[in-house]
Amino acid sequence: MLPRPMVLLVIDDQTVWDFFKLPLETEGFDVNAIEGKELFNEVSYNPPDIILLDLIMPENNVYRVFDYLKANENTRHIPVILLVSKDNIEEGINGLETGAVDYLCRPFHLREAIVRIKIHLQFKEYEDKLVRKNQELEKYSSLLMDFNSKLEELARKDELTQIWNRRAFNEQIAQLHNYSLRYERPYSIIIIDLDHFKKYNDFYGHQKCDIVLKKVAEAIEKTCRLTDFVARYGGEEIMVLLPETGEDEAIKIAERIINSVRELAIEHEQNQNIDIVTVSVGLATYRPKAESEEDWEALLKKADDALYQAKESGRNCVCKL
Repeated sequence: MLPRPMVLLVIDDQTVWDFFKLPLETEGFDVNAIEGKELFNEVSYNPPDIILLDLIMPENNVYRVFDYLKANENTRHIPVILLVSKDNIEEGINGLETGAVDYLCRPFHLREAIVRIKIHLQFKEYEDKLVRKNQELEKYSSLLMDFNSKLEELARKDELTQIWNRRAFNEQIAQLHNYSLRYERPYSIIIIDLDHFKKYNDFYGHQKCDIVLKKVAEAIEKTCRLTDFVARYGGEEIMVLLPETGEDEAIKIAERIINSVRELAIEHEQNQNIDIVTVSVGLATYRPKAESEEDWEALLKKADDALYQAKESGRNCVCKL
């Protein structure tokens, strides 16, 4: 059973109370009456559905009432109908401008009063429903945005290693290159390739290959700085973007990566006299002033050529171009 709407009469005149109480209760309302000085305390602890406010009360200040109601989240949507004298309609109009939804003139017409109260309560019900619907939409919109954000992240993450994928790398390097070109800041690319990994796959099988890739990716990510961008480019190739990094610092990072993989001590009998998993690294650095016409694809080609040199130089090392 739905609760009965609460009508609050803010009056000092017993005759007004007598006029409204029984008819409103008969129409299905709960009715409460207070003096003007009790209004603020009453609406704070027991907000009604609608207020009938008598403007004749000497201590009542309609502007103060509406300021108070609007300042409180629980009361700002309560409709207020002013009770005015027939020769004081101007005050009723002023009240409408201040925040009242309507006014009733003495002598009151009971049927008119009840109809107006019902209409404004219906408006309030529609408004409350609209507020709830908007809140639900905001909630669902927020959930949808979170969901889409997670989907977007998943689409840019490598499923196996959980580092960024090729798509994410291409987006990131394009942005970094434009930034570097505009502000004349260097950056470096590192390409990492597991040594003799096809032989590892043939000897140990796909499952162990996947485990090794995950361990190596994790070791590389831990070795790199928070500002670096680590991505699986394809197969056993892992790329690292190093923002604001010149060649000397990039070489140090590349050597730390090589050491971090060696320290994993993952068995690899097919890796030419080393017997553990190792990586080769190719490195290239973009210097805006010296190579302003070069695009990021050209820099990537340099890093790839450097990786080839590292492979030709016996692997388990870093080469630069």
